[in-house]
Parts: sequence; structure tokens; C-alpha cells
Amino acid sequence: MRAVLITTILAISSVAAAADTGVIHGMTVALYQEESNPGESLDDFVVGIAPRAVQASKEARATVCGQVEGGGPYLVKVKTDGYTSTCDLPTTALPYVLVNGTAVDKRENHFSQVNWQRAGYLVTPWSVKHQDGQQKRPRKVSSF
Repeated sequence: MRAVLITTILAISSVAAAADTGVIHGMTVALYQEESNPGESLDDFVVGIAPRAVQASKEARATVCGQVEGGGPYLVKVKTDGYTSTCDLPTTALPYVLVNGTAVDKRENHFSQVNWQRAGYLVTPWSVKHQDGQQKRPRKVSSF
């Protein structure tokens, strides 16, 4: 009886926690958008939005992402689809920002095989990295 009660309490807690963030696995949820200041470089813009994006990822308990639109000022619409291992990005040539705030150690501080195929930024609790989509050599933009 006690095990059933504990299991029930844990199940209710996890459902309630997921409902608090508004995130359901497999369903895209728009979280917020960020716009750069006039004249701000793309690197500086991504570093500037990184802390809020990492926090959004932690609160959603999932990877968050967005495509970088515009040539300056830049715009990123941050969203999630509820998964920790991926975030569905449109298939375009535009750069992206992928935020893994749920990473637990530095082994998760790398681009996935899929994300090497186009230019983008990877944000983790430790750093911001950029890769150009051509070479498999990320450039560290910033460390936290």
C-alpha cells in the first residue's frame, strides 16, 4: 500500500511539474523572443541572450532553440518541443541557437552530428560555441 501511495504521489508530482512549464514532449511551445540592439554583432547578441535562454531551458526541463532571423538587428524566437536531446529547427540556411541548459556535465558541451550541417550556436551552462556548418571545429565564443 505504501509503495502504491509513493508511486502515485511521484506520478502526480511529475505531471504537475510538466504542466507548470507548459511543455509537452513533442509539442512545440513558443517561449519568448529576443532582438539585438542596432550594431550589435551576432556573437555579442547570442552571448547576451544566453543566460535567459539557459534559464528557460532549465525551467522547461528541455532543450530550447531558435533560428536567427535578419542581418542585424537579429531576431530569435525561442521555443521548445519538450525534449532534452533535441529541438526541432527549421531546415534552412539561417543560423540557429540551440540551448542545452539541462546538461549535467561538460560531456554534453558539443554539437550533435545533425547540427554540424549548418551554422549555429550551442549554449550550455558552461559556454557559448559557434560552428560554421563547414568544418567540425567549433569556436568558443564565451565561457561562463
